[in-house]
Amino acid sequence: MSKEKDYLSFQVRRKVTNLFKNFFIILEDLSKENPSISQEKYNQLRKRVLDYGNDTIRELEEDLKQFKINLWENFILIFQFKAL
Repeated sequence: MSKEKDYLSFQVRRKVTNLFKNFFIILEDLSKENPSISQEKYNQLRKRVLDYGNDTIRELEEDLKQFKINLWENFILIFQFKAL
């Protein structure tokens, strides 16, 4: 992978990871405010957030493989879609 693609991939991974960490905070807040949420249900929801987040990262990285990315000296990103 090119360094431009590596950078973009890193940023996508970082942003999606931050998103599902924030979902964990919301989930923890909900479980504290609502004692009727069992530990089993909490764990199930936590696993679902992790699974969806990781699936999203994998899918976005696969999508990135379909593009050629060039970084010009003036920092303009050029994306070219590669036909399958």
